[in-house]
Amino acid sequence: MRDAKAARPFPYVRTIGLVLALAAPLPTLGAEDSSPRLPMLAASPLPPDGRYLAEDRLRFMIAHSDDQVRLRFIGSDEVFYLKSEPMPLGARALKYDTGEIVMQVTGWGGVTLYTPDEKSGLPAELADDDIDDFDPKPIAAKDLKSFAAKLAQGLVANGDFSVGFTADWDDLSGADGQEERPLAVDSMRNAAYALALIAKGPSHGAVAEHFHLVRVLEGMQPGLKLQEGTLTISYTPSLGPGARPSSLAIAHTLEAGFSPTPKP
Repeated sequence: MRDAKAARPFPYVRTIGLVLALAAPLPTLGAEDSSPRLPMLAASPLPPDGRYLAEDRLRFMIAHSDDQVRLRFIGSDEVFYLKSEPMPLGARALKYDTGEIVMQVTGWGGVTLYTPDEKSGLPAELADDDIDDFDPKPIAAKDLKSFAAKLAQGLVANGDFSVGFTADWDDLSGADGQEERPLAVDSMRNAAYALALIAKGPSHGAVAEHFHLVRVLEGMQPGLKLQEGTLTISYTPSLGPGARPSSLAIAHTLEAGFSPTPKP
């Protein structure tokens, strides 16, 4: 029998192959694409709440609100509401409302911050979990007009922009304006931050010459409309506290609307 097995190995090989084939998982019926691709592992967890260091100094804060990730840079009152998208190998991308990536989180939790000055990214790490001062101080109804006036004065002093702000002040200052007021404040503040960004770039002269009014109002969807030197910013209270354009979205709209026409 030992000699017979040695002389005829193929039946045994076939038997082993059959056993392995039966033990293998069945292919998925109806698979549309069997081409190789990077594995989409379970996406990494979102970065935890707290203050984050990059290059040995505090750069930003993270705070979650329901399923949204909120970002606030140290020294700024603007709060960004980020979109989260899974990436290959369990990574996750966090994006502004413009679609630009601001952070990536690896499958093992490493965080990289991207800024206009650091396009290749900066490693960031959690420094502490104290975010008691994450939200900027609210603006009272009685102070709304003076808040807008101070923004306008700052734009003249710091960027040579002659830009005013208008809204339905009576509605925002009344009892029915409690939900609208924070979004209106954010819209005006974000417009001021957008102009501060533009003041550093090549579109400054054209924007300063032709842009003179920011109008904020409630709309069906958050949005921006630029027409004849007036920018209308729409916010939508029913969609939550992040339902207004960011400063980056506002800056992109103004730069596109007032960029010099290239000479032929």
